[in-house]
Amino acid sequence: MTDILSKVQLYLDRVSKEPAKISDKLVEEFGEACKLALQKQFSEKRRDGFRPRMSNIGRPLCQLQMEAKNIKGEGQPYNVKIRNTFGDMIEALAIFVLKSAGVEIKDEQKNVNYKFNGTSLEGRIDVKIDSKVWDIKSASPYSFEKKFGTAGGFEEVVKDDAFGYASQGYLYGASEKIPFGGWIVINKSTGEWTVCKTPLADEEYRVKAIKTAKENLEALKNKVPFKKCYEEIEETYRTKKTGNRVLGTVCSFCPYKLPCWGSKLQLLPQQQSQGKNPKWVWYTEVNNPRKDDNYEKSKSQGA
Repeated sequence: MTDILSKVQLYLDRVSKEPAKISDKLVEEFGEACKLALQKQFSEKRRDGFRPRMSNIGRPLCQLQMEAKNIKGEGQPYNVKIRNTFGDMIEALAIFVLKSAGVEIKDEQKNVNYKFNGTSLEGRIDVKIDSKVWDIKSASPYSFEKKFGTAGGFEEVVKDDAFGYASQGYLYGASEKIPFGGWIVINKSTGEWTVCKTPLADEEYRVKAIKTAKENLEALKNKVPFKKCYEEIEETYRTKKTGNRVLGTVCSFCPYKLPCWGSKLQLLPQQQSQGKNPKWVWYTEVNNPRKDDNYEKSKSQGA
């Protein structure tokens, strides 16, 4: 257990058993952070056009190219403002708890930049603790456990890093010339905390993360031709190959999958499932369809 996590857990355990005096200054800071979150999510004008930042430059290049060209994706669901506001407020609450628990924060919400070949990448670090940069994340129960938590860890986060978390964190560190410590993560459903640390020997990961960011930045700057970063994969059902082909996880969650894959893409119920409510899957090729009369109906509904 890290020192950060032990202090937080001891503090929260203590205040859950008996009332504690809290700092008026920290209450004011939390209130201001919440007001800024509301203003940011509900009243600030969106930036015009795409701009590479530390928070996005590590994502797959094909996504960045689509966004840079202003290609219309799937758009945002109606609940996006609520979801994003939750994230901002959980981050504000996390900083309140960290300070209340005696964790020394030297910098927070600091604007930084990293210069590369005449281009400046901007970003905003969450906190500096113990001479390291740390990023605060709110996570779903699944992501908390399987990605950042005991069933996952650093290796799981950086594997197929579709959100560019590693590049973001290491760029933050590089901009301040200090190490990237990792992620302080709060389960947004249960309130549990975990700290996902970078390995002690992380030079290989640091070099790769920053290299990815630099290559993406150069590709965008030079307007290299679009190319898919991922291929379709062979579907398996209960460990057996089905003969169908589907999108991988990264492409399935990408907002630009429809303009990228075109008319060959179909959203259909899982074709080998006999369940009453099968999960829906993005298919690129169906050679072994469902053996029932509802297949054509579901196909027309999902296309």
